[in-house]
Amino acid sequence: MMARSRKVRPGFFRAMTAGLLSLVLFGGSATVARAEKPVVDFRPPDIQPAKVCAQRKSDDMLKLQWSSWDGERLPPGIEYRDLDTELARLRNIDAVKYFDTIKNAYNLRAKVDPYYNRTAYLLDMIALYVEAERFADLRATGFVAELEAIGPAASASTVNFLGDLYLEGRAVPQNEQRGLQRKLQAAYNGNPNAVLDLAERTAKGQSVPGWDMPPKLAFTLGFSSLLGNLDNGICDRVRRIARAFETGEAIAQDHALAEEWYRFAAELGDPEAAWKAARYQLSGDGLEQDDTLLMRYLTQAYEAGIVPARLAMGSLYEQGRLLTPDPVAAMRIYDELAQDGSQEGLIAAIRLQEKQGLETEEDKQKYRDRLVKLARFPDAPGWPFSRLGTMLQEENGIFAQEGARESLFQEAARRDDPEGKLQLGRLYLQRGNEADRQKAIALFEDLVAKDGKSLAIDDLRNALLCRAPDGPEARRWEAWQALDPDNLAELPDHIDAEDLSKPEIADALARLQAAALGGSGQAAGRLTTILSDLKPALFRDIVAHWRTMMTGRAGGEASVLQAAYSAAPDDDSRTEIFNALKTLADSGDPYAKTALAEIYLADVPADAVVDDETLEKATALIEAVGGSVKGSSLWRLDDAYRDAGKKKYQPSDAMLAEIATVGDFEAMLFAAARSPDEDTATFYYNRALTVMPCDLNALARKARYALDAGRPDEALDALDAALALSPEQAWQQVKLADIYLALGSIEDRKEAYDLYVAAFRQGYEPAVWRLLDWFSSSDGPFYDEALHEELLLHQLRNAGPAELYSAVAKLRNAPKSVFDNIIAQFDLKEAYRGAATSGEPVAMRELSKLLLKEGSPPDEVQEAAKWLNSAAQAGDPEAMLMLAQSYAFGLGMDPSAEKARQWLQAAASAGDETAGNLLSIMRVQ
Repeated sequence: MMARSRKVRPGFFRAMTAGLLSLVLFGGSATVARAEKPVVDFRPPDIQPAKVCAQRKSDDMLKLQWSSWDGERLPPGIEYRDLDTELARLRNIDAVKYFDTIKNAYNLRAKVDPYYNRTAYLLDMIALYVEAERFADLRATGFVAELEAIGPAASASTVNFLGDLYLEGRAVPQNEQRGLQRKLQAAYNGNPNAVLDLAERTAKGQSVPGWDMPPKLAFTLGFSSLLGNLDNGICDRVRRIARAFETGEAIAQDHALAEEWYRFAAELGDPEAAWKAARYQLSGDGLEQDDTLLMRYLTQAYEAGIVPARLAMGSLYEQGRLLTPDPVAAMRIYDELAQDGSQEGLIAAIRLQEKQGLETEEDKQKYRDRLVKLARFPDAPGWPFSRLGTMLQEENGIFAQEGARESLFQEAARRDDPEGKLQLGRLYLQRGNEADRQKAIALFEDLVAKDGKSLAIDDLRNALLCRAPDGPEARRWEAWQALDPDNLAELPDHIDAEDLSKPEIADALARLQAAALGGSGQAAGRLTTILSDLKPALFRDIVAHWRTMMTGRAGGEASVLQAAYSAAPDDDSRTEIFNALKTLADSGDPYAKTALAEIYLADVPADAVVDDETLEKATALIEAVGGSVKGSSLWRLDDAYRDAGKKKYQPSDAMLAEIATVGDFEAMLFAAARSPDEDTATFYYNRALTVMPCDLNALARKARYALDAGRPDEALDALDAALALSPEQAWQQVKLADIYLALGSIEDRKEAYDLYVAAFRQGYEPAVWRLLDWFSSSDGPFYDEALHEELLLHQLRNAGPAELYSAVAKLRNAPKSVFDNIIAQFDLKEAYRGAATSGEPVAMRELSKLLLKEGSPPDEVQEAAKWLNSAAQAGDPEAMLMLAQSYAFGLGMDPSAEKARQWLQAAASAGDETAGNLLSIMRVQ
């Protein structure tokens, strides 16, 4: 903090330095060799300043006043000194727009002010013409020649002004020699600006004949002289000193001194300097921050109407830094700025509203109005046009308002907005004609090559491989294929801590994190699963972090919660996540409703079906979302209906109509499959193709649908596109095999079989299940007993406690020779014992069965009874029934009719049908 103790007479600064400056300039010379930028330690004087340069009017008020000036006479009640200041400010704001106004004011003043001499008039007029860049007009006036003609009588400031004109070479032909001569003359006459300009030149290593003062001394003396009188122009001069320290262009950069000078000018009443001082406190820049100083100078600048200061104050309210969090106050500040014509204020208001979310129709309308207002600025960025087009799309679907959306996206693209280019390309591609497809390809290529828009690679792949009318353009795609994320290594289903050091894992994790940070809810959910698996103790922190990161992202928070539900390390955590997801769904979030429905459908034992109550809950949630529900959820719901022995799921006509407008690819196919006639089915199918992603999942779905719908050529088209993707990874091979399998010919089945085997050799677990399902159907031409045995052994050895029973069920369905070979190599009893020890009830039950074989020794019978009791206590219905039978017949335990009845009742209550039937018979008897 600088002391403020002494008042100083107005001419103090000038009197203090004038004599010393002349002495140095004329009292000898020294040759200067330029090394590094001089370090200048020049500090503000220790005085008690008056508010001599407070800015009375804001820029907006100034523009309003002079825009409405009649031009007949100078505005009444304004002193000439203030008039000079206002016209200079107006000239700096927009010399082109206000040229005639300022020129007229100077001409009127020349007529009415006897003290406004010709030299002052010429200086003002030349400055106006130069600032407006009307150089030809200036030359025609002869003003510069007239100013030159003043000769020796000209003041040092006038001579320096002429020097600038010759050095810049815009108002007059450039003449560096003449310009430097004028600078030298002005400097020798004590003009501080000339001294500083020459000091800057020599500090940068330039030679100026006739100027030998060391730069450090020249800067010190120039700054001292620059201060001059304590008048209302001093703050402009102080800001020049501050800027010299701030930029470090000619002297050593010193942010501490720059900030001190800005504070000095702020104390003199300069709101612009107050903002610069506050900005230093906001950013730090290596300085020790002082919140009291920050609020003092920020408030000064804010109250003076400095736009960046008003924005900063709004940001402090928004963040709750130093002020009580108050987004309403922040929005009020931003809206006031916008009302004053500030583009930055309007942008801040839009950003804040995006952060808060668009909960109501009123919110959406305000948001739309702000975007429209921003788009009206001549230099508006492209993104408001993109946002407006996207809003139209979200509200009406991609098949409506095409002309309006195209105009908006075209304007966004013209302003080089990547999102606008992307959406415009998608719109072109959707139309389906070749000319528009080529336009789309050009936009996508530009986005990938110039803007680094990785999302566009998917669209480019779609345009070249899946939407080409004459088949995939594989050769053209080769140039971009290396950038395709589908060609990069995929993360395995499970990652151990030691895997993190593997380059391929680290690279894939980095890409996944980049996608999550870019707003992908799916990527954030996958990361939540991986990190929770690696660090279960940090589960809640991990979930909280990614929920926060996904706030405001459509579907992001729901994706994180859905992933967290599956990754939860214990029942309490799972219940907590379920409740959070349910709360989000109850608030109306459509993505949360879909996620909750999928949990209901998936959260059933592997050997059970969804019960009626759960099915009703899932159906209600999906139907509440309507046509924008994920199509994969519709197919999953349909599977659950069929598994439960019900008819296929049939959406309402209203929901089908919504799907036609806003549905995704799989939802459109589902609607096609549920259409009452071929024409309607064709309508949905064609619409599905316009929104189909070009990946193996979608191509597999298309192939299956096309075959079921009697469109074999369409299925072959899907295969051609899939082959053009050149799958090499295991997961891709499985998807491609699924397409081959759907086609059904013997040759296609052979291709599918070979791909499944190749994926299995790469260690991809889903390939194991595909091949075991294949072998269970006894598909003769492709049956390989040795491979079947290898697959079963692989599955048994890698099965977790909860998976072991399903693996054994596959084994029991195998041919006897395979079964015998595996039992000879695999100790099934020990495997079940290990799973039972880990607490798996089904394993306990199955181990007890193995131990209770005829002729089992007493110790095994005892062990079987222990495990059977544990399985029943853990809630396994079949174990309850077996335990009831053991008590009834005294198998491994003392007979007890009472305990037999209790466990039979428990098994029936748990849903065991046999137990229920036995109880009914007992009641009849």
